[in-house]
Amino acid sequence: MTGHPLDSFFAPLAVAFAGSVKPGKIGFELIRNMKEGNYEGEIYPINPAGGDVLGYRVYPSVSALPGKIDLIVISLPHQAILDSLDQAGARGIKAAVVISSGFSEVGNDQAEKTLVETARRWGIRLIGPNCAGLMNPWARHFPSIEVRALPGYTALLTQSGALGGAALALAEERGFGFSKFISYGNRCDLGDIELLAYLADDPQTRAIVVYMEGVDRGREFLRAAKSASLRKPVVAIKAGRTRAGTRAASSHTGTMAGVDEVYNAAFRKAGILRVEGVEEMFDLCQAISHCPLPEGNKVAIVTNSGGPGILAADKAESLGLNVNEPSPSLVESLKPRLSPHASLKNPVDLTVESGYEEYAAALEAVLSEYDAAIVINVATPYLDSTGIARGVIEAAGRRRKPVLTSFMAGRIVKDAVGLLDEAQIVNLATGERCAFVLSKLTERTKILERSPFALLD
Repeated sequence: MTGHPLDSFFAPLAVAFAGSVKPGKIGFELIRNMKEGNYEGEIYPINPAGGDVLGYRVYPSVSALPGKIDLIVISLPHQAILDSLDQAGARGIKAAVVISSGFSEVGNDQAEKTLVETARRWGIRLIGPNCAGLMNPWARHFPSIEVRALPGYTALLTQSGALGGAALALAEERGFGFSKFISYGNRCDLGDIELLAYLADDPQTRAIVVYMEGVDRGREFLRAAKSASLRKPVVAIKAGRTRAGTRAASSHTGTMAGVDEVYNAAFRKAGILRVEGVEEMFDLCQAISHCPLPEGNKVAIVTNSGGPGILAADKAESLGLNVNEPSPSLVESLKPRLSPHASLKNPVDLTVESGYEEYAAALEAVLSEYDAAIVINVATPYLDSTGIARGVIEAAGRRRKPVLTSFMAGRIVKDAVGLLDEAQIVNLATGERCAFVLSKLTERTKILERSPFALLD
């Protein structure tokens, strides 16, 4: 651990688990997640029944634990939680995750107040209750009931444990990794404000995603988010945009979701990038991890098919990107290098007969004049999509500008997409999704330009 007070949560040397250790119970699943994740520290199960579980000795109480414990993870009934916190405080444990539910999210405010009072009496910091735990994949630390995250560079903070779990499962399919995962539930003590500050200084985190259903301390949250956004992008998924969503958010975590327009204005002021859902979050954070920021909003679209190129152009322009036609000099330079049937406007339509040379020539040329490019390849089984991928990789490597691709689709472009992945060129399902990501990268550029402190790190 590096000495930060919250390191006990994310890089503990010894973790205790208070809860049922029977197979299928939450306590058992937490310990199994740690064991199967190859955690290298000490694991101490706690249950009055004693015995052994998964090769670990089970201790009858917190008081009976040997040695120094950095973190305790609790999945017990209410009164037993308080007893465990008292024993943890007496042992000098300063960090606790409470998985158990049945607190303010169901109107049991007094139980949550007592929980907080007990923890504060001992100087214990809490994450939860009503949460799914946390993870630090880089430390092989997985005290969570969710799918173990792959290591990566995006931190995910979520009020909803189930939403976080779904995101982790989808991320596993995409090969998308996380630096940290924190399901903070009712945030009775530690929540998005404190965790934003911690993650802003975390060297493993390049982007911070917050899923929220409402904000309890609005001004403090915006200050924390603005401070963090000067260091790295902060992305928000804000639920409760409609009346129906607001009702659901209130019943889910006991939070009032608020007026959506107010959140939009506040997010802009704090430098937060807002996305609609998990797929947009993945797309954007993947690009943040691998793409430079554009210097402006001029975007070129290079395609071999008119329809997908037009859809990408429509989306880009609707999002405020500049999809103007290329200059006469650029057109003249491209003519001898492309098919006579190519359309040299924007999108630049190379036609289906184009391959490695045409894509490389077109992309290199447009990047001399535009701030970013979207490259679309609508493949057919008889064309060499891997050759087109190599042309894109070669041209993109000559200039430090964002290039997003959409190789469509399925098994016939699988090998080509593999090459793009190896070269860390982001490939998305459609040109429209590429346009959305570029609009957000451009928004990030503007955030940094308007801040006099943007270059501090």
